[in-house]
Amino acid sequence: MFRFMLFRRIRAIIPLMKDREVKWWKKAIFIIGVVYLLLPFDLIPPLVPLFGWLDDVLLWIAILYFMGPELDRHMPENIDRGSNKKYRYKDEDVHEVEFTVNEEEADEYKG
Repeated sequence: MFRFMLFRRIRAIIPLMKDREVKWWKKAIFIIGVVYLLLPFDLIPPLVPLFGWLDDVLLWIAILYFMGPELDRHMPENIDRGSNKKYRYKDEDVHEVEFTVNEEEADEYKG
């Protein structure tokens, strides 16, 4: 179950990065994580095989855990892509909206 959730969260990174409503600092966390993976230095030097990758793995586990709720919102099954191609999350409802109906305009639309 953990592995399945891990892969689903990794797949949700790209929709999260494309979403304009996500704050810049949340996107920066992923960019910093990728840069750290690509840099030639590590906190734990790779002198011992596999042990040297431990800091990279722990960093990404921490990122995926910390950003978990945001990534869960961006999983494909939680996104409703309407005709306008803009992301809308299925679990978000609109509340406390006030509107008025003009009777004359309403009669015009009826036919």
